[in-house]
Amino acid sequence: MPTCRPAWNVAGATMASHFWEFCQCLRWCLFTWLTFFLDMQAASIPDYRGPNGVWTLLQKGRSVSAADLSEAEPTLTHMSITRLHEQKLVQHVVSQNCDGLHLRSGLPRTAISELHGNMYIEVCTSCIPNREYVRVFDVTERTALHRHQTGRTCHKCGTQLRDTIVHFGERGTLGQPLNWEAATEAASRADTILCLGSSLKVLKKYPRLWCMTKPPSRRPKLYIVNLQWTPKDDWAALKLHGKCDDVMRLLMAELGLEIPAYSSYDMVHYGHSNQLRQARAMGDYLIVGVHTDEEIAKHKGPPVFTQEERYKMVQAIKWVDEVVPAAPYVTTLETLDKYNCDFCVHGNDITLTVDGRDTYEEVKQAGRYRECKRTQGVSTTDLVGRMLLVTKAHHSGQEMSSEYREYADSFGKCPGGRNPWTGVSQFLQTSQKIIQFASGKEPQPGETVIYVAGAFDLFHIGHVDFLEKVHRLADRPYIIAGLHFDQEVNRYKGKNYPIMNLHERTLSVLACRYVSEVVIGAPYAVTAELLSHFKVDLVCHGKTEIIPDRDGSDPYQEPKRRGIFRQIDSGSNLTTDLIVQRIITNRLEYEARNQKKEAKELAFLEAARRQAAQPWGER
Repeated sequence: MPTCRPAWNVAGATMASHFWEFCQCLRWCLFTWLTFFLDMQAASIPDYRGPNGVWTLLQKGRSVSAADLSEAEPTLTHMSITRLHEQKLVQHVVSQNCDGLHLRSGLPRTAISELHGNMYIEVCTSCIPNREYVRVFDVTERTALHRHQTGRTCHKCGTQLRDTIVHFGERGTLGQPLNWEAATEAASRADTILCLGSSLKVLKKYPRLWCMTKPPSRRPKLYIVNLQWTPKDDWAALKLHGKCDDVMRLLMAELGLEIPAYSSYDMVHYGHSNQLRQARAMGDYLIVGVHTDEEIAKHKGPPVFTQEERYKMVQAIKWVDEVVPAAPYVTTLETLDKYNCDFCVHGNDITLTVDGRDTYEEVKQAGRYRECKRTQGVSTTDLVGRMLLVTKAHHSGQEMSSEYREYADSFGKCPGGRNPWTGVSQFLQTSQKIIQFASGKEPQPGETVIYVAGAFDLFHIGHVDFLEKVHRLADRPYIIAGLHFDQEVNRYKGKNYPIMNLHERTLSVLACRYVSEVVIGAPYAVTAELLSHFKVDLVCHGKTEIIPDRDGSDPYQEPKRRGIFRQIDSGSNLTTDLIVQRIITNRLEYEARNQKKEAKELAFLEAARRQAAQPWGER
């Protein structure tokens, strides 16, 4: 029989020595696995078995409100676990959650067993091995108990895809993401089991995870963090009554480990969209890997957008078929084979690791690399510089000011000079480029023509969320986006807005899968002539303030008079102003980033030049 162990409150002074013992045990253990059912309130997700949990309320006959798990983000505990895994203190995570937050936190797929599935993964069971599709949206909208088909089909064999969720009364049979084999292997080798936030009412039924075939003295030490009683409390070496985030914050401090922040395209702009357009034209199905914040910070510097923002932004580009979150920074043959890719594509600029290696070296040598042309006149470096300088030279058409000229000559420039891809250059719009981005389709009978207007500056996830909501307003929407002239945007936004000029903003919006047409230089007021010309059925605007026209009138008075005006809440609080504020807050880091990046690239170019100059016999 197990010995009953004391339970200690995290806030209690008497628990200090026991908590220290727990820290030491984790520090020196050889193999740890965690069963993970997090304090979900911290992740903006309702808990399930707590006093006010979903299952508890349903059993009492009370209603529960729906939660949008796509809005959830990894918590301090998720990020702590990822860091502990990096430090080899945690070897494997066994999760009952279906929210995919461990994957978003940067934890490798091989280190996770999602026993009840992942609501963002659907699979083709006809393909051998099963082909996985990792989505940025919930794939379970049409699925239920014993009904797992999602309504989408495999791009390779055409078979109906299914979700990966294991409902009550079902037995999970999928290899991934359930990963039962890795979970039982980890349990058999574990020195320590740490249970975070789980009621253990379901997990107690899985004897293989508790090493019950071993004598008690040889079983892993069990530590439990939970605010409630669990059926495993009597087996625990220590039970901590506390919230997961509180305990993990103390643990990481005791171990002297920094908790990474949850904040590859470090910023998504029309240059990236053009690369994706070219890449899609080379094949039949485009899979885009997006790096984590940590990977980008390690190899390039601080990212402008968070990884979750970049996932959504890339998925919204109309040439993208699938997004792979947490993609490795160095592309290997193993990665291509994992996602059944024939080859990978990148622009004709250089991407280097933190130690100066070409990130595509392996696939290039194997002949599975293709290159597309980089879009001239745009770079993240240039856009960041525009945000840092309060000047309008990038959109006003006036003679470049001395301040902007100095910036153009020096921003991000390392002492050794300037490489061909970094820095400021002028974007030249052509009719051919617009044709390449435009759909070329006119509204068809039965389609609902919806008009939206604005600056759409630094096209970001707030714009995407708004356009997606607008797109859902009709069964067959045809969305026309009106883009205001630069001078008009500057009138109502001030400072150095817009950061992107009209031509750049046009391509950014045209690349969005929800937009059918763009009016370049649309009038600020939505007039009767405009509505009649485009046969507009509905006019939409976000929840942001509507600035009066130059004469003080409401620019939407005509659609309001006709009863066709709607205000749409995107649900996102991200604005162009907030993006600029991120840049200003981290100004020194971004400037240092650009200098380091350019120094690495120049060193690489010089090495390549020297190698090319050597006689063949000396290479």
